Formats: sequence, C-alpha cells, structure tokens
Amino acid sequence: MRVLILSCNTGGGHNSAASAIKEYFESVGVFCEIKDALAFDSQTKSDFISWGHVFIYKRIPRLFGAGYKFIENHPPKPGNSSVIYDIVRKDAESLHDYLMETGYDIIVSTHIFASMILTEVRKKYLTNFKTYFVATDYTCSPGVDEIDADAFFIPHQSLISEFTGNGLPEGKLIASGIPVRHSFYEHVDAVSARRELGLPTDKRVVLMMCGSMGCGPLRELAFSLAGNIPCDTVLVVICGNNEKLYEKFKKFRDIPNVFVVGFTRKISLYMDAASVILTKPGGLSSTEAATKGLPMVLIDAVPGCESKNMEFFIQNGFAVTEETMERLTAQVNLLLADSAKAEKLSLALRGSFAEYAAEKIGGYVLSEVSERNGRLS
Repeated sequence: MRVLILSCNTGGGHNSAASAIKEYFESVGVFCEIKDALAFDSQTKSDFISWGHVFIYKRIPRLFGAGYKFIENHPPKPGNSSVIYDIVRKDAESLHDYLMETGYDIIVSTHIFASMILTEVRKKYLTNFKTYFVATDYTCSPGVDEIDADAFFIPHQSLISEFTGNGLPEGKLIASGIPVRHSFYEHVDAVSARRELGLPTDKRVVLMMCGSMGCGPLRELAFSLAGNIPCDTVLVVICGNNEKLYEKFKKFRDIPNVFVVGFTRKISLYMDAASVILTKPGGLSSTEAATKGLPMVLIDAVPGCESKNMEFFIQNGFAVTEETMERLTAQVNLLLADSAKAEKLSLALRGSFAEYAAEKIGGYVLSEVSERNGRLS
C-alpha cells in the first residue's frame, strides 16, 4: 500500500497537517510521502502562487480578507467552475502522469487547490485510487463544494451542518479533527519544559506566536505585554519563518522578561512551558494549543478563514479575545490572575480535542481500502 499526501506551500499549516498524517501512516508501516500539488506542472508556477499568497497574507491582510469574503459571497453559477478551479485544473495532466508512474493507492489532500486538481484528474481519466480531503480550518471554505472526494475529514462535529449546507453529502463527512503531530498529545511538566528550553524555571510563561509566517501586530503587543505582565512572568515571542521580524525584535533582547525565538521545531515544548498563549487563530496553531489544553487569547490578525476559526473558538468557549492592544494585554493578565477561569478554558479544550486526529484519519482510510480489497478478492 502506498499513500501520497498532496499539500501546497501557501503557509505552514497545510504542510504541518500533511506531516502529522504522514507521521501516523509511517508509524503503522505504510509507505507515505508528501508532494507539492502545484509543482507537478511547473515549480515556477507553484513558487509564484505561493509567494503571492504569502505576500498578500503578510503585507496586506485586509486585502486577503476582502478577497476571501468576495469569493465566499460570489460562488460560481450552477454548472460553472470558479476562477481558482480553472487556474489549478491545468495541472491535472501532469499529476495524472505522475500517479500512473508511481502507483499510489491512496491520495490525501490537505489543501483545496490539491483537491481541485485531483477532482479534475478524476473527471478526465479512469482512476482506481481513493481520494480524501482534510479541512484545516474551522469552516467550510469557498470551493470545497467543487471537490470530488471519497471522504471529507472536517475539524469538528458541530460543523457538519455548515458543510452539508454548502452541498457536501453528510455520508462523506468524517468529524476527525485537524491533524497535528503526536508530540502535541504528549505533556511535559511546565518546570521541566522551561528547564529544557533555557527559560527561568521559577517564572510563568506567556507564549506569543502568529503562525509560521509571523503575521500580526507582534511588536506592538510585545511592547504592551513586556511592560504590564506580572514580575513573576516572562514573555516568549516566536517569530516563525519571518526573519525580518526576528531582526526587528533585536531591541527586545535587552529586556530581561522577554525571550525572542526565530524558527523552532520545539513548539510543543514551548506550549508545555506556557501558562497562556496569545496567537492568531490559524487552523493548525489553534489546534496545537487546543490539544495541549493551553488557554488561548486570540488576535484577529488576518481576516478570512481565520475569522471563522476565531468565531468557532469563541462561540464554543474555547478561547477569549479582545480588539485593542490594551484589552488583549488585560485578557492575558486576567488568565494569569484567575486560575479558575484559565482552568475552565483548559478543561473545555481537553474535553473536545483529546482524540488523535491523524490516527482517526489514517485508520478510516486504511479500513476503507481494506474493505474494498476484501470485496475485490
């Protein structure tokens, strides 16, 4: 059995979800690899689309949000396809040729672009592999209704009505959760985590991060927090892949209660060390914190699908938010001061995000393939 996971480089979340699923398949001895779905036709095309997405997302977030809202409010007319589908469908021939050469049994997609290309492959060619879509945001994103897949893995049971309301058959919806690496289901005590990370073991930790690209008003918030958090607390700022932001944070290195981190593979450990996290509501970063049961204060940094994520977490009592720097800082301090409120958030998260999503996805896929093979034998 061979599994191919298709992702795209339009942010770290889709690739992180793909890596989590790959981790599970490999743990049960199934061959699996991850490919960039946009690169089969042209690496230049993939790089350009990914660069454009990241540029707008980081530099002009309000434009990103406006574009998302426009697409959401102007779906294609019945019988027509969206502009995005028409752009990415051109990769179908190259992807089909690759799949015929490599003989994969299962194709899992963690990005809507990849699933659109796969849908076109299934329309144009006779295929015998199974395809699956994994949603990485807490909403039914525009274009999901254009996808043809054998099953759709969605983040939460409460979202089923939203997906069926957008034309997805309920029988194909599996409320699996968003897949994160197994390390996020493991817990290191806070003091040990701080010691391993070189942080003060006698201080509480406020963790601030804004995804792999380091988006949002990090510097302004860091200034606000650094001057207002209690004296028994330190602030850890993770800049992600944003090297320019990391360089701009150099001035914080002289502030004793602030620790600035660039790219790191120890996010799970930093979350174990933390008492509170201040983050934008990216699908993966929110899920990682939720899996840890870490109380969240959410920043409305990039409108669009992340606004939907925020709405999901706030409405379900999984997180808190505010609109201004001062109020966000106050919310962080409130959770530090009110252990009962922080524990209530933590218990709500642990109760709803306890399942190992990658295993649920992988187990379902393997059982379907096994059942199909049994019928054919």
